[in-house]
Amino acid sequence: MVLPMAKAMSLVDQEQVGMAAGFLNTIRGGSEALVIAVFGAVLVTLLQVRVKSAELAEQVAAGVITSSDSGFLSEQFTEAWQVTLWGVAAICATMAVVVYVMLVVPKRYS
Repeated sequence: MVLPMAKAMSLVDQEQVGMAAGFLNTIRGGSEALVIAVFGAVLVTLLQVRVKSAELAEQVAAGVITSSDSGFLSEQFTEAWQVTLWGVAAICATMAVVVYVMLVVPKRYS
């Protein structure tokens, strides 16, 4: 993360370095918070579909398994986690292709 930040900062006038650093840190922090929130929402939603209860899904996602079906609930959590991670992997692969195309395809307009 340091090299892209350094490259971005090298393009900014010296008088605006502080403002640019603050802007980049705000964007990075905000995007990380958004990704964590979306990941958690998807995970709990998948878990809710599997266990048929919103309350139980929230408890399992929080690590509170008090029922006698702990094996079943742990298995459902693991499967929901794996599906969510596969979704993240698909998004990352798609974005890698998009970035590759953007970098390789010559620009037609100058």
